[in-house]
Amino acid sequence: MKPQNSFISLYLRMFAKPRSTFEMLLKSDNKLSFGFYAHLVPAIGYTLFYLMAWNAGGSPSTFKPWLNLPIEKYFMYDIFLTIPGYFISLSSAAVVVFLLSRLFRGHAAFEDIFMVIGFGIGIATWSSMLHDLTDAFLATIGVIDMKEYERLLNEPTFWRYLLLTLYLIYFCWFVTLFTIGIKKANKFSFFKSIILGILGLAVFQTILFIFIR
Repeated sequence: MKPQNSFISLYLRMFAKPRSTFEMLLKSDNKLSFGFYAHLVPAIGYTLFYLMAWNAGGSPSTFKPWLNLPIEKYFMYDIFLTIPGYFISLSSAAVVVFLLSRLFRGHAAFEDIFMVIGFGIGIATWSSMLHDLTDAFLATIGVIDMKEYERLLNEPTFWRYLLLTLYLIYFCWFVTLFTIGIKKANKFSFFKSIILGILGLAVFQTILFIFIR
């Protein structure tokens, strides 16, 4: 019987060695559950963010949420919408990438693609989540004003450029992990893999925007 690595060890290993870690995960009997656990990391992280942001009096500033919810209570609703929103977004992206992989004559099983998307989400989201959790925590303990900080993020300040840099890292990290995982799972060329990676991110992010901003 082959030894099985723990989820924690594989999750941490993905930060430094994504290619070999995806290879290990594709051989694991637990890849489906591990992919699910990986996506729960940012889902729980952003639930904590919205809990702290709502407690600190925060609300969406320039970006109008897609859901028709009271703007002043939007962060409160997101405390409950984040985890299901992440799961629906993960599942939607995995289904689209799996079907397109089959269309391109790939042989990856659905659990392979689900794992790839789950780990891509679970790792790459740290590029924005670390910043968001930090500012929400500082607002909660009274170090910064949440509404004022939201205003600064939407004006030509250092904090705005920092946020845009983090979003660029977010996009690049997502596409990189999705591309590596899809390539390993399907034995595709780089071109096919990156196209599917970008489409996977587009589906994931579009669905997620319905639930959280």
